[in-house]
Amino acid sequence: MDDFAFVPDTGPPRLVRYVDSSVLPSNDIVSMLIAKDNLLLVNLHLYEQLGLEQREKVLRTKHQFLEMKP
Repeated sequence: MDDFAFVPDTGPPRLVRYVDSSVLPSNDIVSMLIAKDNLLLVNLHLYEQLGLEQREKVLRTKHQFLEMKP
């Protein structure tokens, strides 16, 4: 992740909110990034099922949506 930063020079710091799956458009979405605000909504139930390395990748994602495949 070459230019990732939790506190980028050109925008607001990343804010992470752990939410219930009902807040997101689908129950299989692990995270949703609102890039213009650098806000990451994380489905707490699915996030808790991930390993440490996967959790780190979720928090540093640049993708708008990350989904958990069955």
